[in-house]
Amino acid sequence: LRREGLGGNYITGLSPPPQLEPSTDNLDVDYQYFDDYVWPLLAHRVPSFEAVKLRSAWAGYYDYNTFDDNGIVGPHPYYNNLYIATGFSGHGLQQAPAVGRSIAEMIVDGGFQTINIARLGYDRLMLLEPLEESNII
Repeated sequence: LRREGLGGNYITGLSPPPQLEPSTDNLDVDYQYFDDYVWPLLAHRVPSFEAVKLRSAWAGYYDYNTFDDNGIVGPHPYYNNLYIATGFSGHGLQQAPAVGRSIAEMIVDGGFQTINIARLGYDRLMLLEPLEESNII
C-alpha cells in the first residue's frame, strides 16, 4: 500500500495464492478479488479504509523467479563469462541500483566491493536453499 500523489489516491496489490491464480490466457481484471481478499486486509490494517472504493485496476503478466521469488545475481555456475541479474519480479526496480553496481564490481573488480549480495547468487538454486522473503507482492 502506498499513497499516489496528494489527491487522496492509494495504490495497493496482492498476488493471489496458487489455488486462485487465474489462467494466463485471460487478463481481465477480477474486481471481486479486491472485494473478497484485498479490501478486508486493508480495512483491518487501516480502519479508515473501511469505506474505500476501488477506482481502477489492471491485470498483467508478472515475471518472477519461481524458486524463491528473489532475484538471481552473479556469475553463472558453468559459464565463467556469463553474469546473471534476473528474476526480480516487481521489487527489481527497487533493487536495480545496488544490483547494477554489484554486477559491475564483479566484472571489473572480480567480486563485490560495496555490498556483498552473494546470498542472491545462483548457488542457492543448485543447493536447493531458497532465500525466503515473506513481504513480496
